[in-house]
Amino acid sequence: MGTSRLERCGWQSFRPELFLCEPGRRIRNVGPQILSIVREFSGGKAVLELCCGAGRICLELARAGFNVTGIDLDDRMLAFARQAAATESQSIRTRLSFDQADVCTFDLGRQFDFIIFEDDGFVYLLDQEDQLACLQQVVTHLTDCGRFLLIFNTPQRELDDDHEREFTYDPLTQIKTCACTWAATGPDGERVAVREGFERRRMTYRYELDLLLKGTGLEVLSRWGDLNCAPFTDPRRQEYHYLCRRV
Repeated sequence: MGTSRLERCGWQSFRPELFLCEPGRRIRNVGPQILSIVREFSGGKAVLELCCGAGRICLELARAGFNVTGIDLDDRMLAFARQAAATESQSIRTRLSFDQADVCTFDLGRQFDFIIFEDDGFVYLLDQEDQLACLQQVVTHLTDCGRFLLIFNTPQRELDDDHEREFTYDPLTQIKTCACTWAATGPDGERVAVREGFERRRMTYRYELDLLLKGTGLEVLSRWGDLNCAPFTDPRRQEYHYLCRRV
């Protein structure tokens, strides 16, 4: 079931190196802003990141003294995370763990003070059943005073701003399918475009998201449009940044 989820959304159709080496990905550094939010709103030191990928945010939090667990279904991404963690000091490594797990079915046997699901991981859950299953697991793994930070792109930005990639959109399933073209470096150092793989992403609209959260027992405390905690007012220019707690 878990592997087929990676296949369905396209994550096994391209090499993770292409994703991680994209110019925008290499310079993307939201760790300090997320660290600031975790420091302000977490009531403890135990943090969980869903779809942690190569572990950049987990490392940022562990360096700041948090005890961090990262889970991801793609063992190739976890290999990058573990490789990065291996270069850290022993004291930081003891605060880090990475586990292969499905965000819809994971059971870690403990609760966390703060859970993070960012960088569009939520859009790869391609139907409401998977979305609800994931959010229910979040509720199960949150402490009574815990907080959940959910970040992903709005449908308006997804559909209006993606001019560089070919895509189709099915309004009945709310799924966007696009071919992937990656910016890579050629053997002589030149920039080349590599066409490899595809992605499927589900568009979730504001009031649908509100109902999904409420239906799984999550209360929205704040709706921000960015990591600077600006109000969410323009879905064409902003992303979802929801801070929640369990009811």
